[in-house]
Amino acid sequence: MLTKQALRENLYFDLLSDNHDKQKIQKIVTSGSTGEPLALFADRFQLDMRWANTRRNVEWTGYRFPDRQVRLWHSTIGLRPRQALKEHLDALLSRRKFFSVFALDDRALRRYVEYVRRRQPALLDGYAEAFNVIATLLASRPVEGLRAGAIISSAQTLPPETRELVERQFGCRVFDKYGAREFSGIAHECEAHAGYHVNAESYIVEVVRDGRPAADGEIGEVLVTDLNNRCVPLIRYRLGDLAVATSRRCPCGRGLPLLERVIGRVQGVVLGTNGRYVPATFFAHFFKEYEYAVLRYQVVQEARDRVDLRIVRKSRFTHTTEAEIRRALAEVLGADMTIRFEFVDTLPLGRTGKAQTVISTIPLPLFSAAAAEVWEEEDRRAMVR
Repeated sequence: MLTKQALRENLYFDLLSDNHDKQKIQKIVTSGSTGEPLALFADRFQLDMRWANTRRNVEWTGYRFPDRQVRLWHSTIGLRPRQALKEHLDALLSRRKFFSVFALDDRALRRYVEYVRRRQPALLDGYAEAFNVIATLLASRPVEGLRAGAIISSAQTLPPETRELVERQFGCRVFDKYGAREFSGIAHECEAHAGYHVNAESYIVEVVRDGRPAADGEIGEVLVTDLNNRCVPLIRYRLGDLAVATSRRCPCGRGLPLLERVIGRVQGVVLGTNGRYVPATFFAHFFKEYEYAVLRYQVVQEARDRVDLRIVRKSRFTHTTEAEIRRALAEVLGADMTIRFEFVDTLPLGRTGKAQTVISTIPLPLFSAAAAEVWEEEDRRAMVR
């Protein structure tokens, strides 16, 4: 298996092929949302296959060129000026309007919503957390006549209740995209919404648990092999993501292999002093019980025996609320876990528009059955809700 650290340390000396014209390959830089940004390279064939996968996946939403698109994203992260210019020209020819995810203040949100209301585009594309912010705003301040053909959500998986809120506010279905900067689109929902179709012409995707293939319905860690990048071979590459394995086929009739669900990141787990692996989904359900007092939260673990809670408070947050949260989390994470509170005015989105509710720098082993127990319990709870 190839880790990000091994790729970072060995890219130029061992992994980058000598058989390519260095002037004809493109440098790609990941966002660094889970740590230090990572640089690698892609050749022309791999980039063409990325584009082809994207065109096919997008059409599953009902979009057809040259329908109007709106993207809540950033077009130039990790790109050199010439590449960024190409991106802008592509957007112009594709009738794709960009709104920056880095500037989601009230004025920018109103501009975005008004543009969508007036133009009613066939496709909205953007970061999951950005759609969550906008849909939450619209729930409190409804806008008449706001409609789109479909939404492609990426970078994070929307919880079911948030997905329903987004669909209700925009009057259309959400299609989830699973991807990474190293590969672009890896798997994508179709109109049946019955799993994620793997772009199998480009990638072999494995779901691994305890070093073996996960059985149907089991959660495991995702390994990806790129079949098209001839200049930097990525073989059984550990993205750090978790998914649910399945061998079934989608009722849509497409023969592409499926991922049942994409769960989250291995890095989105807190390691308790009692040995428990506690996933981000636990904290999502936990803080739902405190919606009256907590507007937003972030859990940070940088030491084995300490967790920091960054809280955006509502007016009903009291010392009693703090004591209740501390006591309840100690029962889950261990009585000797230090739990520190930091009260903040806002929790801004990250540099790519991703909002991480759980950040841990504690190294964890390859995903195992021991880690899976808590994850699967929380996954079942999420499905019931």
